[in-house]
Amino acid sequence: MAKLSHDKAWGKFKQLKGFKKLIECALVLYALVLDGDTPLWVKTLAISALIYLITPVDTVPDLIPVSGLADDLSVLVAALASLQTQVKPHHRKQAQNLFNQL
Repeated sequence: MAKLSHDKAWGKFKQLKGFKKLIECALVLYALVLDGDTPLWVKTLAISALIYLITPVDTVPDLIPVSGLADDLSVLVAALASLQTQVKPHHRKQAQNLFNQL
């Protein structure tokens, strides 16, 4: 069995449109959580959305191609939309830096 390196795997995921958007949204929420100036209610919502992403039991199981991740993406997008006023340029920059490191 051929081994797929970590870098190659992330490179492939980053190229897929749906995965790229999912990862970008997750990283912006993650940047909000890491920011010490972020209010607790914002962190709570961001963490809740991230937990939904990583929890294997959700509305549509992640094992179902496309639609399995579509519900995760919709939760992340909804969380970001409701937190839009809290997302600052430095959060987006940090998320982009993290994305580039993947």
